[in-house]
Amino acid sequence: MKYIILLALLFNLNHCISFYAKEGVEKCFSDEVPSQTIVVIYHELMSEGVAKNEKRDIPKMIKDGITLNVYGPDGNIVKTAKTAEGKNKLSFTAKTMGRYKFCVIKSKQFWSVNEYKYSIKIQQGVDHNLQDAANKTHVESIKDRISALKNRTDDFISLQQLNREQEDKLTTQSIDISRRVTQTTILQIVVLLASGVYQIWSLKKFFKQRFLM
Repeated sequence: MKYIILLALLFNLNHCISFYAKEGVEKCFSDEVPSQTIVVIYHELMSEGVAKNEKRDIPKMIKDGITLNVYGPDGNIVKTAKTAEGKNKLSFTAKTMGRYKFCVIKSKQFWSVNEYKYSIKIQQGVDHNLQDAANKTHVESIKDRISALKNRTDDFISLQQLNREQEDKLTTQSIDISRRVTQTTILQIVVLLASGVYQIWSLKKFFKQRFLM
């Protein structure tokens, strides 16, 4: 059974929170976020290990990581991420004003239930440097798309050029074949005419000899 624990925070979420995330139990934090506000979430699976069993291998136990879901005021997921071992960062821009939920969940293993030390820090209204970085990332993404589009265009032009070359080659071959067929036909006609003339000459000679006799 999946339990949801909603923690109403009485302090600013800009502070870092550390806790143990238990398998199969979702822990949620909520906070009011103004519209058009950049929110950055720093989330980390602490290297200290698993509660009550510090010597176990964390990478093998977490497998696909711990899931962090961000829910908007309408209850829909606006952002999701996997927290692997070590420090991770997630950012988004709040489109609407309201209370956002930040929920952490680790799928339950069949053979055991473990607790993982987890840290989360949420910052609102990040400085312009991060905004500039986001804008730069957006510009880089556009550049990558333009570059990919240019590569596709170049490939299409190269394909058209190859098709034209193949068409020219086929046209040349067709003309050459037609020329050879024409030459062969003319040669056959000449041979037939020569044969006919020879036969007529032979017949004339034959009848002339018969007449003289």
